[in-house]
Amino acid sequence: MGIMYDLLFVFLAGVISFILYPIWINFVYKFQMGESVRTDGPQTHVLKIGTPTMGGLVFVLTVAIVTFAFNRSRTQTLLPLLVATTAGLLGLLEDFTKVYRKSGLPGFFEYYFGHFFKQKSAKKYFFLKPWYWFQEMWRIVGSADSSGIQTYQKFLFQALMGGFISYWTYFKLGWDFIWFPLVGNVHIGLFYPIFVFIMFIVVLNAVAFTDGLDGLAGSLAFISFLSFWLISRFLQYNSLAVFCATFVGALLPFLYFNVYPARIFMGNVGSHVLGATLAILAIMLHREVPFFVIGLVFLVDGISSPLQQLSVRFTGKRLFRMAPIHHHFELLGWPEVKVTLRFILFGILVAFAGIFLALL
Repeated sequence: MGIMYDLLFVFLAGVISFILYPIWINFVYKFQMGESVRTDGPQTHVLKIGTPTMGGLVFVLTVAIVTFAFNRSRTQTLLPLLVATTAGLLGLLEDFTKVYRKSGLPGFFEYYFGHFFKQKSAKKYFFLKPWYWFQEMWRIVGSADSSGIQTYQKFLFQALMGGFISYWTYFKLGWDFIWFPLVGNVHIGLFYPIFVFIMFIVVLNAVAFTDGLDGLAGSLAFISFLSFWLISRFLQYNSLAVFCATFVGALLPFLYFNVYPARIFMGNVGSHVLGATLAILAIMLHREVPFFVIGLVFLVDGISSPLQQLSVRFTGKRLFRMAPIHHHFELLGWPEVKVTLRFILFGILVAFAGIFLALL
């Protein structure tokens, strides 16, 4: 297997994805499954209200079908595929509660979970205070959300995924080391599953926060998958290289319809899949440190939102005109396309740097 074999999967995934997207866009338009937009954001975004969402469903289905049919590898691709589809299901649930928030579905969690804690408040029951503090912490660092799933509830789902990955890599695969450029493997013992857990949660949410401008998150993910494709091939993780190539092919048609002005958004189903998959690829390739460089734009843009909320909460002052930071530049007067292109260019630069570090 080589680069020619990888390219076949790029073309195959690209063709399938390109055939499916017009069908999905028409379906979403027909049933008015459109995206909502923050009212406190740039006024230019008001025009995006009602744009079809859940576009990520197509590229994750494409990757899942192609990988399961032609690239199953017990040691390399089944775990990333499981993580990607599980994250996609969580994102799909969020998207549906957002799209159908008037149908009563968003009240599911509040009825079965939230009602109990509202009635038995921490003021009356001392043992519930940790739960109250947990909810409050995630309310502060989380973003405003119009879906029925609150930030702390999403974190519980994400924690289950992160916990599974930590357990599997440490106890099942026996990994307890982090690879550093020019140094090699550094064994950290029981700190490894903790590191994996935190990394997974951070990357997953950073990609979700970055998904706020037409073509931004998808393009940065495209660059990251290209980087992992090259790294996988160089390190002779052949099945993972094909997996990355499949993602590249599936993302191309999405970007065609997602560039400004977007005809479809990826939604949480897309951003969750991208974040979870990039995180697990970095872990399986043992290139977590280089990925912090490859995904630097994701991480900076993602961390800007909780930093903003923490600053407002404890100092009453804003760090940025608006968070995530890509909106800050819009409010400075930069057109959306300019912000997106400059973020992409910076993403290309750090991707080259990350690839260099990964191959040292």
